[in-house]
Amino acid sequence: RRHVEKHNQFAMEEEGLPGSIGVVGVGTIGSALIRGLLSPGPGAPAKLPRVVLSPRGALKAEALAEAFPGNVVIAKSNQEVVDEVECVIVAVLFKQVNEVFGALKFRKEQKVMTLTAGLMPTRLKELCAPATTCVSAIPLPPVAKRSGATLLTPRLPWAEAMLKVCGSCVVVETEAEFKRLLVVTCMMGDFYKRQLTAQQWLCSHGISEADAASWVSSTFATFAADSSGAQVDTFQKLVEEQTPGGLNEMVWRAQEEDGSYKSLCYSLDA
Repeated sequence: RRHVEKHNQFAMEEEGLPGSIGVVGVGTIGSALIRGLLSPGPGAPAKLPRVVLSPRGALKAEALAEAFPGNVVIAKSNQEVVDEVECVIVAVLFKQVNEVFGALKFRKEQKVMTLTAGLMPTRLKELCAPATTCVSAIPLPPVAKRSGATLLTPRLPWAEAMLKVCGSCVVVETEAEFKRLLVVTCMMGDFYKRQLTAQQWLCSHGISEADAASWVSSTFATFAADSSGAQVDTFQKLVEEQTPGGLNEMVWRAQEEDGSYKSLCYSLDA
C-alpha cells in the first residue's frame, strides 16, 4: 500500500483544475471520476492532479493506485485525506453523511465536492465548516471513459474544470433545479431494461445472444448519437421525422396508446 507523503504546494491554477484532490469514499462513482481525470489520451489535462484516496473502499483505491502510481496515493485515514489536499471529494452513502463528516476537520480555504445524492450545497457547507466553497455533483459512470454526463450546482470554475475533463457538465444555479434534473438519472435502469428486453426478444426469435447484444448496443448508441447536444426542439423534431405510417412511428404510437409514456411520467413524479 502506498501512503501519503507531505506536500506543501496546493496550486495548479487559481480557478482551474485543483492541483491536489482527495476522495473520501472510493466507491463506483468516485473511482470512475478519478479514472476519467487521470487516464491518458484525448482530453487529458496538461498537468495531472495529485490524488489522495481514503482507505474506505480499499479494493477500488488499490486498483487506482496500481493504475496511476505516479499520481495516486492511499492515506491511512479519512482525516489524512482532508489534511493533504486542496479539494476534497466526499462520495459516501447518504446514510453515512453525518458519521463521516462529523469525524472530519476541514480548512477554511478548502474546496469541497459531494457526490452523494440528496446532499445539497447548503447542508454541505454546514457539515464541512469553516470551508465554504462547496458544490454538489452527480456524475454518471461513463465519466471513467470521459464520455459521461455530470450534473453540478452551483457554477464554480474549479468544479466545472474538473468535471468537463470527464465528459459533459450541466450546471444549474439552484438546488430546486438540481433536484428536478437529478430525477432523470433514475431512467438509467429503464434504459438498460429496454435494451435487455430487445435482446431477449431477438434471442426468442433465433438470434444468438452475442449477436443480439452487439446489435442492440450499437443501435441504441446510434439513437443517442443522433440526439447528442440537443437543442430545445431536437427531441420533438426527431420524433416528427419518423416516416408517417412507418415502423418507427408505429412503435412509438403503440407505446403511447398503451400508456407507456404516461407511466414513465408517473415514475418520474414518484
